[in-house]
Formats: sequence, structure tokens, C-alpha cells
Amino acid sequence: MKLVCTSRRRYLAACIVAAAALPFVTLVHAQLPSSSRPLVMRVAYPAGGPADVAARKIQLPLQAALGKPVIIENLPGAGGSIAANNVLHATPDGQTLLVTTGNDMILSPLALAQVKYKPEQYRLLATILPTDFTLVTSANHAFPSVDALIERARRSDQKELTIGSWGYGSAPYLVGADFSASTNARVMDVPYKGAAPVIQALLSREIDLAFVPLAPNVLELIRTGKINAIGVANTKRNPYLPQLPTLSEGKYLKNFVYSAWAAVFVPASAPEPVVAALHKNLAEITGSSDFQGFLKDSAALPVEPMTPAQSAAFYQAEIDKFRRIAKAVKLEPQ
Repeated sequence: MKLVCTSRRRYLAACIVAAAALPFVTLVHAQLPSSSRPLVMRVAYPAGGPADVAARKIQLPLQAALGKPVIIENLPGAGGSIAANNVLHATPDGQTLLVTTGNDMILSPLALAQVKYKPEQYRLLATILPTDFTLVTSANHAFPSVDALIERARRSDQKELTIGSWGYGSAPYLVGADFSASTNARVMDVPYKGAAPVIQALLSREIDLAFVPLAPNVLELIRTGKINAIGVANTKRNPYLPQLPTLSEGKYLKNFVYSAWAAVFVPASAPEPVVAALHKNLAEITGSSDFQGFLKDSAALPVEPMTPAQSAAFYQAEIDKFRRIAKAVKLEPQ
């Protein structure tokens, strides 16, 4: 049974029925403190995108666990900051959650002058769609290794290579900037309005390179030879491309690790009992065989549920890493 709850007025009763009709869901014994309000998850991207799909995958199991409706609302725009600000200023009772990527959560305040929130004003509840950034090239390049690509990009007598991103301050922009700074590779950023235009630019050979999350469409393009994969930004090889080296296996890059990860956040002002209950519920849902199967179908990495302390430590480490790299590449809010 599949029911998407997107409207507060139309679906309250229907959502309760849907939750009750899910015998395959193991209910989590971590109820929220009594509240008449439905739980709202505000997604920072349009409906149908990867983060939105992942949010809808946890929607009904979370309803069943909480015993009340969970509503999804899409508030896209401004690098995820529209939804982030909206959730931050909602009633501070923990009944309004944010679904966004950790990358946008951390980078938008560093790159966009109009964004005033700080990542520390939110707590990470669960990661729901982690995937490796992968360095790919258009099909007219056939570099045998990342070292060969770097050596070509360093040559001043050769045309500068172009690298696609989805705009100044985006995660691919920062990953590309760190790649260039770490290796002295000469690359010129070419901004596009999202991942899909970057992929199209690679297919039409408008650009030479890009760092892209290893989504199913990217995986298929690599396997069919329509784009070429150079390596994954991790210290471990990706399970979907086990023969593809990591970028850290070359001689010029070490510990070059970047991932794209969608996640569920709650404002740090939310009551501690609510945060604890939500964290426990989401850990059981994301650790279930059903959700792990969804991740596999999405070419995402397995999710290992974390304790609240582990979530906080992981989130802070990501904040520190991106701030350090943003400073190194002289990223300034614009």
C-alpha cells in the first residue's frame, strides 16, 4: 500500500489509515510526548529528487512508529536555505523536521551572504542517502588513472581542463577546488543549475570533468561507457564499482574523502525527549532490511544507524572539514 501525504488538510485521516495498514513495519517503542500536531518533514528540494524520494521512503514507517500522521512539504530553493530557515523558525517543539543534504546545510552559510543560520543550530537525526562523489570525464578523454589526469592538468602548454559544478559554493564546486588546490591541477569551474545539466554537459562533451554523486543514472552511464570514471572520493572502493580505484590510491592525493548525504535534521532548540524518541525511531527505520534494500536500489552506501553522540560527532566533523577547506580555497559569501 502506497500513500504519499503532502497536504495537511486532505490527508490527515488517510495517513492514519495508511499507517495502521502496514503490518510489515516493526513499531518502535519510542513515542513522542503528547502533541496534537502532525509531524512535518520539510524537504529542501523539489518533489521527485533523491532526497525527496528518501524522505517518502521513511514517511509511512515513521507514521506507524509515532502513531500519528507524518506530512511531507517541499520548500526548494537557495541551496536548501529556504527550507532550513523555515524549519528553524517553526514552533520549537520538535514536530517540524528538515530533510536536506548535509553538504548544503553546511556550505550554504559559507557561500551565500543572505543565509544567516549556522549549522550548529540543528541536530542530525539520521543520514538517509549517503553516496560517494566520483570523478568522471566526458567520453573523449581516456585517462588511465587519476595520476595521469593530474599530470595532464598540470601542464601549462595544454588547454586548461573544464570541470562542471552546480554553482559557486556547491559541494561539487568545493570538491573540485580542493582537488585543484591539493594537486596543482589547472581546472576551470563551469557552473550549471544542478546535477542533471552537468551530466548532460559531460555527455555532449561541453566540459571535461565533474565530481558527481554515484547515483543510478551515473552508474549506468559509466557501465555503458558514455562517461568515464576516474575514481571515487573515498578511502574504500565503492561496492557498485569494485574495480574502480579510489582517488586516494594515486600518488598525488591521500585521504581525499567526499560524500553526498541526505539527512533528517531537527532544530537544536527541540526538547531533548522529542529528539531522543525521533533519533531512536529513525535509527530502527534506516537500519531495517527494507530501507537497506532501498539504498541498494539507489546505488547508495549502506546506512549504519548512529547513537545521538555518534551523530553529533559525525556532523561536527563534517562541519569542521568543510569550513577548513572553504578557508583554504578562499570561499567567501556572495
